[in-house]
Amino acid sequence: MALTSFELGKLKILGHVREELNRAGIAAQSIQCRSGGIQTPPGIARLTIIVNGTPATLDFKANEVEDCKLIVAGETWHKIAAFIGRLAR
Repeated sequence: MALTSFELGKLKILGHVREELNRAGIAAQSIQCRSGGIQTPPGIARLTIIVNGTPATLDFKANEVEDCKLIVAGETWHKIAAFIGRLAR
């Protein structure tokens, strides 16, 4: 069974976030990207990072996630960079 563009995008985002956290010197206890279920609205993927026991979340629209199936770039890249910048403070 092949992965969908959405699933591939979530994996790319997780890998990118892990790399950027390492680059910023931020040790995360947990990095998750979830969608579906009762925890997230339809058409949304929620990135949750736990740093020092404190969770922080960032939501992505489905099209933002699907656009990242090959590489994280553009507006999604900027959203992640700003999010990690807030975690670093």
